[in-house]
Amino acid sequence: MSKTFQTTLMNKWMLGCILCASFIVTGCNKKTPPAPQAPAVTVAKPLSQDVRNYEVFDGNVAPLLTVNLEARVPGYLTKILFEDGAYVKKDQLLFIIEQDQYLQQVKLNQAIYDEAKIEVTRQKALVKDNATSQAAVDKATSSFLQAEANLKLAKINYGYTEIRAPFDGLMGRHLIDVGNYLGSTATGVKLATIQKIDPIYVYFSINERDLLKYQNKYVTEKNRKSLVNKLPVYVQLQGETGYAHEGTLDFAANLLNTTTGSLQLRAEVPNSKLDLVPGLYAKVMAYYGDERKALLIPYTSVQTDQQGAYIFIMDDSKKIQRRNITLGQRFAPLVEVTQGLTDADTVVINGFINVRTGQTANPSSTTIDPLPKR
Repeated sequence: MSKTFQTTLMNKWMLGCILCASFIVTGCNKKTPPAPQAPAVTVAKPLSQDVRNYEVFDGNVAPLLTVNLEARVPGYLTKILFEDGAYVKKDQLLFIIEQDQYLQQVKLNQAIYDEAKIEVTRQKALVKDNATSQAAVDKATSSFLQAEANLKLAKINYGYTEIRAPFDGLMGRHLIDVGNYLGSTATGVKLATIQKIDPIYVYFSINERDLLKYQNKYVTEKNRKSLVNKLPVYVQLQGETGYAHEGTLDFAANLLNTTTGSLQLRAEVPNSKLDLVPGLYAKVMAYYGDERKALLIPYTSVQTDQQGAYIFIMDDSKKIQRRNITLGQRFAPLVEVTQGLTDADTVVINGFINVRTGQTANPSSTTIDPLPKR
């Protein structure tokens, strides 16, 4: 064996020893991976609370009363005593039509009336002394009654020169400017419109299917008419949270609209802050039926798949289990569970997206806030 061959063999043997030692060292330094941590979840017991069924309808706001203010006597419009769009009080003076001619007419008829009254008094005194005839008395009486009627008519026409608010309400814009002549027409000259908006109406409709379902389940001969003027309703405007405006159902149409297949309903709602403006869109929530005990959970904790709605339950060993459920009435932000849940169960209401069935969880407990009482 040559010296060169021995040297090459020795170098290969040393390289193998070095590689083997490297693998041994590397293997000794390798650590066991840590066990996965239990996912953090928030859990709560279902909320048990008395509830009533309700439905939500689309509605619109309308004034309680709308009156056109019209000139009933001819003349020039001399004064406008309100700002367009102002809220005015009952009997507040709004318009004045030139009054001079009507005032003079009152004075003229007052003088004729006074003269006729004196004459009828004198004729009645004379007839007692046989100093005049009964015909003269009758004529004087007739003249007096005519003068009295003409005086009342003159005062009425004079009163029409002042146009006042018939109720507390919201004014529209004036339609005739000062200085215009208001002619005599059969219907009167329209000057402005006033609307009564406190209280105010909210109109909404129930479709035929829901109406029949409601009647078959809840309406009896005894309570058929008692719901009108007693059933509470709640109104929400766009951008509002919750149903802050409470009113009462005060009208149900006696005829179903065959074009839309719906029955018109109406609620009367107090509006002292004037938040509800005619023409606004509104959501109307109406409660019905008797109170009942219900199990409620956050609607956001419910998931669905091909099998239907389900939630995650945590058992006593902190393991996660799937539970199929049946949902009932929704009470935002909560929902009623009618089947598949008991008040002893612990529901995963947050963090459930990171868990799977059979996995052990790291829970933190909380409580579900009850629904506000209405």
